[in-house]
Amino acid sequence: MKLNLRSVDLNLLPVFDAIMEAGQLSRAAETLGMSQPAISAALQRLRHTLGDPLFVRTRQGMLPTPRARELHRSLSQQLAAMRDTLDPANRFVPATSQRHFRVLSNDYFEMVVLPPLLASLRREAPGVVVEVALAGDDIPQTLSTGQADLAVDAFGTENDQLHRQVLMGERLAVVARQGHPTLQGSCSKQQFLDAEHVVLPERNRRLPLDQILNKPGWQRRTGARVTQFASMLANCSRSDMIATVPERMAQLYAHALGLQTLPFPADIPPLPVYLMWAPVLDNDPAHRWFRQRLIESIT
Repeated sequence: MKLNLRSVDLNLLPVFDAIMEAGQLSRAAETLGMSQPAISAALQRLRHTLGDPLFVRTRQGMLPTPRARELHRSLSQQLAAMRDTLDPANRFVPATSQRHFRVLSNDYFEMVVLPPLLASLRREAPGVVVEVALAGDDIPQTLSTGQADLAVDAFGTENDQLHRQVLMGERLAVVARQGHPTLQGSCSKQQFLDAEHVVLPERNRRLPLDQILNKPGWQRRTGARVTQFASMLANCSRSDMIATVPERMAQLYAHALGLQTLPFPADIPPLPVYLMWAPVLDNDPAHRWFRQRLIESIT
């Protein structure tokens, strides 16, 4: 018949381990901050539970029985692992962590922020996994319920349930293919309005670009509507359409895609990109570490 663990006082196991390591009841008591009578009583209970004397008193100290040595071989590593797991100072070790971090964002994050972040993580925490999920209008709910660790988005949701900070400022640029028939090195307002544009779906939000395009005389011609920034770049590289995209992304991929990066033909302030998370994660050392590495990766 198997031993019923409910009948075993697991508090006795650290006492057993301390006696094995110290070899004397007095030293074990000192190590655990207990009185010697309390240590003796705990040993008696453990002897009764396991049906073995466990230790024999000698002039040299407490000599473990074969059963005690066998138990110690099995339990010492498990007790050490349990102490490390429960110790707040050791809750997160990057080098050995298998933590899975989920970030709500879009392909801008995947193309601009994620590559240097992964390079940094692989040097320090090779077992950590980063998953990117598409950010939508439910960011506060998703973060507050623990379904994601962070959100990176241009729409900094003002919500009492979330913390947020500006991760970076992003300027806008116009991209057009090398050899474009009308755009070479610059883009005037009239050239911008005459060209066909690859655009993203409207999210019913007002950004600096929207404020410009909603002014009289700034209505652009839409030639294609796509779902992500990468598609904007790809379609501009193979047609005479142009697109307005984040400047960092344009500079990173323009050469590979045969694109030219042109200043936007109006003065637009840098667009803040926000980092958002639930306050409940503030005291999580793994989350603080990941958030800091993310910030460092783009500075």
